[in-house]
Amino acid sequence: MRASTVEKILFIIFDCAIQALCFVLFFPKYMAQAAVPVALWLMVFLCTALYRRWLLESRTTHVIHILKVVSVVYCLAIAAALGYSLTPILNDNQNLDTGKLFFNIKNISFYFASVWFFISVFRILICSILRRFLYKGWGADYILLLGCTNEAREYSLLFRDNPQLGKKVIGVVEENLGHIKSFDGLPILGTYSDLPNLVKKNNVQAIIIAHRSNSEKKINDILYWVAHLPVQVYLVPSLWECAKNFKTSCQPTLIHTKELQEIFVPNLLPWQATIKRIMDIVISIFLLLITSPLLLLTAIAIKLDSRGPVFYNQQRIGLYSRPLIVYKFRSMRTDAEKDGPQWAKKNDSRITRVGKIIRKFRIDEIPQLLCVLKGDMSLVGPRPERAVFIEKLRKTIPFYASRLKMKPGLTGWAQVRHHYDNDIEDVKIKLGYDIYYLSNASILLDIQILVRTVYVVLTGKGAQ
Repeated sequence: MRASTVEKILFIIFDCAIQALCFVLFFPKYMAQAAVPVALWLMVFLCTALYRRWLLESRTTHVIHILKVVSVVYCLAIAAALGYSLTPILNDNQNLDTGKLFFNIKNISFYFASVWFFISVFRILICSILRRFLYKGWGADYILLLGCTNEAREYSLLFRDNPQLGKKVIGVVEENLGHIKSFDGLPILGTYSDLPNLVKKNNVQAIIIAHRSNSEKKINDILYWVAHLPVQVYLVPSLWECAKNFKTSCQPTLIHTKELQEIFVPNLLPWQATIKRIMDIVISIFLLLITSPLLLLTAIAIKLDSRGPVFYNQQRIGLYSRPLIVYKFRSMRTDAEKDGPQWAKKNDSRITRVGKIIRKFRIDEIPQLLCVLKGDMSLVGPRPERAVFIEKLRKTIPFYASRLKMKPGLTGWAQVRHHYDNDIEDVKIKLGYDIYYLSNASILLDIQILVRTVYVVLTGKGAQ
């Protein structure tokens, strides 16, 4: 098990125990309700990135971050206590019981101070113990090096000599194997085409590209195999020049005095990802409830208009190439793909009479809210595509597979900025919008996209 996973589990266990004990100690009258503040604390800590990886961070930074979070919640609690004490006075003209108010504020203050102190102490203790295990080589993140070069050797030695960094190189991948079986004491595990299997088989968390050629075409060929994998992807300094032309997000990083450039970096922070998921659930349930009469009428209209099922289920490819089933109202004839998969065209004869209406106003997409509730999709993200098209487009369009670094969405920046795909040129244009979203994702951008989607739905703009 990775050290970061153990760290998170221990943080949650000790946080819950400390918060419950502190609450019972300072508010014994409300012992039966202790689970409520504990649940609220967990939600606050989750949304403020206190359950991200802190193992290798500065202890001071960690403690100060906890103090900031606790201080904000403390101010809210004091404001709530004052409001509760003043309510009877405003309503019944009663006198303020200053003694009781002071007692409550004192208890609240000691409670929050205890929560901050003991959580900080136990978290530092947990990190210190886990760091000792890292020194012994346990729980490190596994890394693959791409290329047998001097730069690859430098990073291999860096992680070998500094186990406290929590990273371990398990092998090298080389395009031209020849008779080489090892490099700098590391096994040669295969070629670039073996990367998807190697990542899955060895539970790899990061890949460092140290290829000998800085040809943009060659790097694109390598990224063909790694762009969709659930790993961090880094470039060594000698390859940074070609990264300037990449239409994807890049972020410089420093690992123990050694520089790397991470690519395909999602901009969404952990706490924002949590809020995004909450928004997905709440909005999906709301939309399903308010559109239920429309959904019923649509189902009846489809059944009366043409033969075949009301719903159309299709396998698509989601986050990190994982397959998922999407649900849509059927808008085409049942024999629409008798000649094989193909994109919809303008004035497509396969689309039914009802289909033209529901596609224009995106009503056919509403059943996909069930996919959002399941967690296979999000409200906002790149549209999920079929495997047959993805394989074709990955070979044709550089970085197309980077879309698979994001959870697919019911709507997205590309959908509100461009119409349905008609040909390969449309796909290239929409890929640019998807990569822009990956690099600039935020809650505010999601809200903007959702508002634009409402406009598209109400006006029928951009649909076919």
